[in-house]
Amino acid sequence: MKKIIGLTSLIMVCIMIWYLGFKKADYIYNFSEKASTGTVYYSISNWDKASTMVATKTLDSTLYTQLTQKLYYKGKQYLLYWDMENVNDSITAVSVGVKEPDHSLYNRVTAPFSNTEFKQHAVAMLTDFRSILSKNLSTFKVDILGSSHTPKKSCACVNVTTTPQNKAAQMMRYYNYINSFIITHDLQSDGFPMVTVNTFDKQTNRIDMDFCFPIRGVTSLPASKDIYFKNMTARPALKATFNGNYMYSHQAWFSLYDYAENHGLQLTNRIVEQFFNNPNLGGNALGWKTEIYIPIVEQ
Repeated sequence: MKKIIGLTSLIMVCIMIWYLGFKKADYIYNFSEKASTGTVYYSISNWDKASTMVATKTLDSTLYTQLTQKLYYKGKQYLLYWDMENVNDSITAVSVGVKEPDHSLYNRVTAPFSNTEFKQHAVAMLTDFRSILSKNLSTFKVDILGSSHTPKKSCACVNVTTTPQNKAAQMMRYYNYINSFIITHDLQSDGFPMVTVNTFDKQTNRIDMDFCFPIRGVTSLPASKDIYFKNMTARPALKATFNGNYMYSHQAWFSLYDYAENHGLQLTNRIVEQFFNNPNLGGNALGWKTEIYIPIVEQ
């Protein structure tokens, strides 16, 4: 009996030493969100751009899974340790460890037993984040449709290197330019404009993309310094539909990559998007439709 009591006491002492001296955070805040890991990750990264309550700086990160932030809120400095886990095709579980470096020991002793200012601040600033995330999620909708094939098309295209966020701006920049080229040379249209992402560097968040207008009846184009002919072949792919502003359509990419991970599939970093509405005509962006394909790595 004495051995059991002694062992239990030793375990309790070790837990207390870890909790008071080595545990990374002073307080843990957990929640789940109906969003992809990529959407949550970039929402955390850009939190201070959407909120006047906080100022943040990313200190360390692992793409789509972990972030460490230095955060300033109401004149005080905090460290936030974010962990994200893809639970299923649509849910991401988030755990946030909050630490106030100047008062860490006091917070660890008091936070479990009373509603301290530190605890109030932690809950308030993370509630602010969740409110912003929820507002962002309300601006678009993603539906995973499963296995499909990329469209088989011949196109007139221009090439651009940019970020996923600036993709729509580049489309607007070149829309009239390519359309005028097609009209001037009496080319026959074959469907809605498309984007083919040739490479998506997730670490640098950069894409090399072709903005394309499908055409038919030709195998080459008249000479142009920017516009060139491209053949797109059909390839096995995962397909999703995206409803919302085209500048956010990359949110569907993150959902497709999470889906592939959950279903034991490997996707390439080449992405095809086909757009079914002209943003220049306005209207409710949730009514705009994009079909998105990411080819499957064939074994």
